[in-house]
Amino acid sequence: MVATVRKSVLEKRVNVSRAAVADILDVLARHNPGISRTVLKGKSRVVAAVAAAAVRLSDEQQRQILAHEENLVEAMETIVADLADKGTEDLIQLELDKPVEVSQGQGLGELLEEDEGRKRIATMAAPVRLEDWAGPVAGPGEIERTFGTRRSTLHDWHKRGAVIGLLKGERKHVFPLAQFVDGRPVEGMSEVTRVIGNPRAAWQWLTQAKPSIGGKPLDRLKQGHIAQVVTAAEHDFG
Repeated sequence: MVATVRKSVLEKRVNVSRAAVADILDVLARHNPGISRTVLKGKSRVVAAVAAAAVRLSDEQQRQILAHEENLVEAMETIVADLADKGTEDLIQLELDKPVEVSQGQGLGELLEEDEGRKRIATMAAPVRLEDWAGPVAGPGEIERTFGTRRSTLHDWHKRGAVIGLLKGERKHVFPLAQFVDGRPVEGMSEVTRVIGNPRAAWQWLTQAKPSIGGKPLDRLKQGHIAQVVTAAEHDFG
């Protein structure tokens, strides 16, 4: 991912208008009241240049960056360090007030029949077991044997969103075991699932590191930081 982003930055010159720099300066000044605008002015040009470069990325490149959000800070530090070592002025040209280059995409490719489209997707898609991304899971029977939790109780928790059930097959639900503490749901889970809605998206979000809150949201819930996690979920999905 770092190589992809670095290539797009180095091979294309970035045009940043004075208005964009001024807007970013206002934002930085508002959120950093202890730093003078003079000091922030240079930083705002860097932020504006990085933002303008990000706009040039393809949808796939942007998806890859968001999929590895926990590595974004490290990646950006590496890129900026490389630019500084090689002379930023030779790689990024801030051409104030110069119109952004207008270009057109290649348009849509050939229109395929639905069956042909499904075949092509099937050749590219690699099957992944649910356990490979969700971690250890168990059905109601196993949970009852392991934790002594009645199926009716588990069903009620699932219905209220207090636990996340993932569909395995056509109608069978399994439950990631990491969401249970001493046989009971992690406190705050229902608030998170109410915000996110989709159980798969919710579980993936809960189990991926999120630097802005200091770790994985699920771990932060277990540590009692419910309000922090719910606020983060509302920011990402609200």
